[in-house]
Amino acid sequence: MSSAATLRPAPSASALLQLVRGLPWLMLIFAVPGIITASHTWFYAQAKDPTYPFTRALVMQVPPWQYWAFVTPLILALGRRFRLERGVWPRSLAVHLTALAAVMVPYATLIFFLSRAVGEKLISDGSLGQLLPLLMAKYVVTSLLVYGVIVASGSAVEYHRRYREGELAQSQLETRLVHAQLDALRAQLHPHFLFNTLNAISVLVRKQDTAGSIRMLTGVSELLRMALNSTGRQLVPFHEDLDFLERYLDIEQTRFQDRLQVVRAIDSATLSALVPSLILQPLVENAIKHGLATRSGAGRVELRASREGARLVLEVLDDGPGLAPGWDRHDGCIGVANVRARLNQLYGAGHVFTLENRAGGGVRARLELPFQAASAEALAT
Repeated sequence: MSSAATLRPAPSASALLQLVRGLPWLMLIFAVPGIITASHTWFYAQAKDPTYPFTRALVMQVPPWQYWAFVTPLILALGRRFRLERGVWPRSLAVHLTALAAVMVPYATLIFFLSRAVGEKLISDGSLGQLLPLLMAKYVVTSLLVYGVIVASGSAVEYHRRYREGELAQSQLETRLVHAQLDALRAQLHPHFLFNTLNAISVLVRKQDTAGSIRMLTGVSELLRMALNSTGRQLVPFHEDLDFLERYLDIEQTRFQDRLQVVRAIDSATLSALVPSLILQPLVENAIKHGLATRSGAGRVELRASREGARLVLEVLDDGPGLAPGWDRHDGCIGVANVRARLNQLYGAGHVFTLENRAGGGVRARLELPFQAASAEALAT
């Protein structure tokens, strides 16, 4: 493993300051084992000396535990800097053992002076210099356990934080990927729709229908303006998508004139719902292309929108010849494939999209989406 991979960033001053600010909580936490060990010492002493005061036990036990509260920020900072991970643990272990010895010196010194203050008998009578090594040896196991618990607790919190950060980063990457895919799908609609519309305009020009050509060109410019205004928004209020669709239908009715009949059954309660932008236009285009453009007579397209509980139901119906076997494997199904891909990206399993032949003839495209009300700001645009 390279040295670049093994080096850990030193704890920042702000991180250490944050640990110090948590000192009152640490003192409260370490007061618990201090009181427990003091109670244990007092009960044990009662068997030998019933006059042994509880305050003496508190003085002997609580301050040493409070000492661990004061050194915990330092231990946690060392735990962040020197992690006991594969590849670096020997060096980190040496650092922590050295730190343990360093924090035990004042710990044993504190116990020495507390014992002298309350008249507690130590291992033997002697000076601090004589008794310090003996006290460190006596309390090394306890100190090692406490130090290890502090490092392990800090490591657990740190690993959880890194795990959550990793989850967040992955979620953000997935979100950016989904938006990129949706933008690509949306961008695919513009040249596809524009090509079909310009082709229709060229037909009118060849027929020398000047008024119809001008009307269609005006409609195309308006459609492009509306499409550009919705750029960057995957979901728009349903009334906006209907406005775009109406402009498109104006163009198609100019093209087909009296041959195209459009029937609308739109529940007003659905107008404020959020829908994928340009979601209906490919379905209406598909209905006109396969239901009307292939025959010489008139055709009918129905638009329906309703709310069924927590679901928004959108339908596009035509009275054409219906879907031929294997229709989805033929060329020219870009719009339907686009709709399906976008719905899968936006809603996953939370939507239903069906395209099937009707019993009386023609095709029904049906979408069931979660009903999401647009915000007041979105409705005002």
